[in-house]
Amino acid sequence: MCPGRYTPLVHSPEIDYEGVSTVSLEEFGGVPGLGRRNAAATGHRAGPPASDAFAVATVHPATTVTTASDGDLWPSTWADDGALYTACGDGLGFSTAPEDFSEIVVNRIEGTPETGLTGTRLAAGRDVAPIWTDPQRYNSKPTGMIAVDGNGDGHDELYLAVQDLRCGSGPDTFNIAPAAGVVTSTDYGRTWTAPPEPMFTERFTTLMFLDLGRSNSAAVALRELLPEDEADPARYAYAYGLDHNWRTSYSGAVPDPTDLYLARVPVDRIAERTAWQFFAGTAAGTSPWGRPRWSRELDERVPVLTDTRRTGEQDPTPMAPPPVPGTLLGQGGVVYVAGLRRFLYTSWTEHTFQLYEAPAPWGPWRHFLSHDFGPYPWTGPRSADAHHGGYGTTVPSKFISADGRHLWLQSNWFVRSESYTGSSYGFSLRPMRLEPMPPAGSPAQEQTPGTNLATLPGAAPVARAVRTGHLQVLADGRTDRAVDSWNGSRKEADYWGHTWPQPIRCTRVEYTTGPHDAGSGWFADTPTVQVRTGATWQDLPDVTVTPAYPADRTATGHRTYTFTFAPVTTTGIRLHGRPGGWERYTSISELAVYDDGGPG
Repeated sequence: MCPGRYTPLVHSPEIDYEGVSTVSLEEFGGVPGLGRRNAAATGHRAGPPASDAFAVATVHPATTVTTASDGDLWPSTWADDGALYTACGDGLGFSTAPEDFSEIVVNRIEGTPETGLTGTRLAAGRDVAPIWTDPQRYNSKPTGMIAVDGNGDGHDELYLAVQDLRCGSGPDTFNIAPAAGVVTSTDYGRTWTAPPEPMFTERFTTLMFLDLGRSNSAAVALRELLPEDEADPARYAYAYGLDHNWRTSYSGAVPDPTDLYLARVPVDRIAERTAWQFFAGTAAGTSPWGRPRWSRELDERVPVLTDTRRTGEQDPTPMAPPPVPGTLLGQGGVVYVAGLRRFLYTSWTEHTFQLYEAPAPWGPWRHFLSHDFGPYPWTGPRSADAHHGGYGTTVPSKFISADGRHLWLQSNWFVRSESYTGSSYGFSLRPMRLEPMPPAGSPAQEQTPGTNLATLPGAAPVARAVRTGHLQVLADGRTDRAVDSWNGSRKEADYWGHTWPQPIRCTRVEYTTGPHDAGSGWFADTPTVQVRTGATWQDLPDVTVTPAYPADRTATGHRTYTFTFAPVTTTGIRLHGRPGGWERYTSISELAVYDDGGPG
């Protein structure tokens, strides 16, 4: 056995979603000599359209809830006994004894983020899963989990998806996942049975069960999506899969994941490989999203989501770590948010979260949030300005509010986790907020004249990137504090703005820059004012800027520029432009939005 913890590569990501579905190679730039890549690594980059499902989508820049646990990944499931069951990789789980370290540990968690979480270690190592490939070169990692009463005895069984992942200290460590299978527990995680051979090899080897709530109970929602289906869709478990590896294969040993696949299996036959069926496209049906076709042949499957765009392909700023390209799809989780009637896929890259949504398990999937944490070093949860990303991103259904607007995102971060700023290398949660997009034509909120609309309840600041991760600076009423958008890459575009859960009417934006900076911190041209309609950001015409924006370093130094325009009603507004200076970032200390009245 070769235990080892995930060691992220040091690089600087660059990705931008501007409400379009394609990005050209020239916008990203090429980085040769980084190992063999699949066909998606060259030529045209394509991804799903931007989503208009949410007017506000935010995720906290750092963990706010930690537990007395040790480990990574943490796929989870909500069982009929009310507990959350979860498995971690490379750690102690909910134990404090160093000798309990294992590559895979099953745990039980009770409580809530608001009241406190406690955990119990249940089983580990070969008592959970075998290693189907060479045990000297691979070990077991958990990728998905589901609780459901398949045998009808009135109690849930637990099914845990595990993969063989390359371990050791060579260049291919964590870069190859050649086999995967499902192990079963009928006593709530204390003992496990496993098949003698893997279920999948090479393809579908990162398997993530769809989280359909407590004991898979939200599967009944699929009956509404498929009223004419011959088989009851609620009697199935659903799972998503990636091929070859759990994230970008940084050594180029196998193709990087750019496709997400879907499968289903009867809840009473989850452990039987021959019972699995794979999504093979859609046919006409009463559902507006089509009727899924299923095939028992893996070769007949088609992806439900394809995203060939990559991070890290723009030039680094001076003295920043060199970028390493990575694809946007990786091991995370897919969950149904009943209050919003949406399915969420939470993915990640080395330094970003990438979030997608769909109205049905088979799509159409659209991208709705990219959160850029910038390159290392990050700071942990005990820091005054805690700011860090993570991997193995999931949203446990147990902790989603009834209306679906308040969620908790789980992710883990190992780099420098033992520093004084604290560790999130354990079961760790951060708040996430989603507000549905109001219907088109909704009236603007009525506000008292002179109100800074950026301070309204529910308003949320947005940015391309922010060095510290703390965007509340944009609307704190103070011009003596500032942030900037440095993220280690020379950006071609930058923006600062606000979004609202209900439309606002506005006529003026006041932009106060950050402190004087000789390297960067300003826009290379006068920034444009953009407003959002659905998922699309559009330039406003006939905008007056006072005083004239100098487009050089003299623009910085807490100077205020007022942008005025004809009245407009929108759910989002931002300043958008090309960053200037040798490091290509911009700075800001305040972005206020007002409605000065007038017709329109």
